[in-house]
Amino acid sequence: MQHTNSGYKAMNTAHQSSGKGNGFRMLFRELIGVMLLHPWLLAITVLPNIVRPALEPLKAWITGDVIQELTTGSGTYAVEELLPYAPLAMGVFLGLGMLKMWEKLTNRMLDERLLIELQRTWFARRHVAHPGEQVTRAINDCENARKPLDLFQKELWLASVGLPAVLIWQISLGPELLPALLMAALPPFLVSLGFGRVIGLASYQTLIALASVGRAVGAGDDMKMRDHQESFYRHRVRFEWWKQSSEVMAEFAAWGGLAVVLVLSATGIWQLIPENVSAAQIGMFIVNLRLLIEPLKSITDVYVKMREGWPAVRRVLRPGYDEAQGDSHD
Repeated sequence: MQHTNSGYKAMNTAHQSSGKGNGFRMLFRELIGVMLLHPWLLAITVLPNIVRPALEPLKAWITGDVIQELTTGSGTYAVEELLPYAPLAMGVFLGLGMLKMWEKLTNRMLDERLLIELQRTWFARRHVAHPGEQVTRAINDCENARKPLDLFQKELWLASVGLPAVLIWQISLGPELLPALLMAALPPFLVSLGFGRVIGLASYQTLIALASVGRAVGAGDDMKMRDHQESFYRHRVRFEWWKQSSEVMAEFAAWGGLAVVLVLSATGIWQLIPENVSAAQIGMFIVNLRLLIEPLKSITDVYVKMREGWPAVRRVLRPGYDEAQGDSHD
């Protein structure tokens, strides 16, 4: 605790000596400084986000191995022949499940700790004139200012570790299907990328509407508060619509991409899939396709979270910024 407090004071001292600059690099450095106040918690949070994506492709290997066993010979099998796979499958899936639980728990622990540090920074750098309004704005802004730090907890590692892991496993298990895998994963990635900008804009508009509600409450303007609440409601519903649409369309695009690959191969336009493929290869291919979509989607999440969180970062770390903005969005 003493280490945290000393780091926290040092960060505020650095802010006071660095002036009021709103440059990206300066703000980014301060934001990273908040995260580094808890190095051990950061380390145990990042670790499962590195290990789990690297091991996820084991699912494809087990799936392919089991299917290969089932389709060998006459096509019939005894239940006893599957027993050797049970401990292996249970171990892999239990291990991955425990890693996922560890990941979610430590992510939550770090999220809440960062939220506390950002709230302390908020109040330490302001002269609170309207406590009720400031508490509401602090909770909202600090929660959103924390989101860009999620990139260093999860998305960065999911993209940099998960993506190569899936490709390496596909090459080792069935290199002839790698071009087909990349082609099939392209449509859902493009869909997520296209929706990312729309989702980011909708999220930003929601935050602006919520901040307007807080300003109206602080000013004691009941009529304006009600208008901004309705605006917040509309923006929130619109944001959820685009978010859910993105997930549905990405799912559809994944199977659409697979269909395109099959059509190109069947018509001879582009032989992405060999003429003869085993059931095991198909099983591994489908599992790896599902695994590949997640790290590709995390790339678009970087844009959304930065767009959603960066205005809040400015308001938290630069008290004059929100005052200068005033009612510019009303």
